[in-house]
Amino acid sequence: MKTTIIMIRHGQSVANAENRFAGHSDFDLTELGRKQAELGARYYKDKLRPDVICSSDLARAHNTALPFSEVYGLPIIDRQGLRELYAGKWEGLTIEEIAQLYTKDLLTWRDDFSNAKCTGGESTQELYVRVVAEILSIAKEYAGKTVLAATHATPIRALEAYANGYRADEIHKVEFVKNASLNIFEYDSDTDTLRALRTNIVDHLDESLVTSVPKSLK
Repeated sequence: MKTTIIMIRHGQSVANAENRFAGHSDFDLTELGRKQAELGARYYKDKLRPDVICSSDLARAHNTALPFSEVYGLPIIDRQGLRELYAGKWEGLTIEEIAQLYTKDLLTWRDDFSNAKCTGGESTQELYVRVVAEILSIAKEYAGKTVLAATHATPIRALEAYANGYRADEIHKVEFVKNASLNIFEYDSDTDTLRALRTNIVDHLDESLVTSVPKSLK
């Protein structure tokens, strides 16, 4: 039995706009971020047929799922397992502040992403294990259905790595996706495998409305 998982990265957040590391801090969407989400819901209204809508319980993800919930008449099921990386001492700081206070750890993030760990927080490998377990749980819970799940940049990067057969120490082989992008995966319960069908889809956005992870974090 096959289950479709459509992962949506949240629209531009206040933290994105201010070049901050959000982590579990509950930054909301900017006006641009809300527009990105609304355009996505409008564009995909007749192109997708989700049975379930899940979301990280953080505002920027939940409010990205909101217009989809309204279009499809489905409630949003918040799940903490879909949250972004817990950033520890980096929570809410600007990238410039992190560079000054936690220089070595930020350099590891930029140069050796698969072995990175936010100071006092979660590592990328720990997030990989968490997110893969959460998505496989969702796929099995809603077997045979189509699930729309609003989440964050690092969880999607980790899941795409897993779907491509990469280990937790190989996440760096996958790039970050853009704000409000759709990323489509398929879980096959017969083989217990997940594969990526198409990722980083921003067909619903004019080029002027496309935003991504700050260059300072890449």
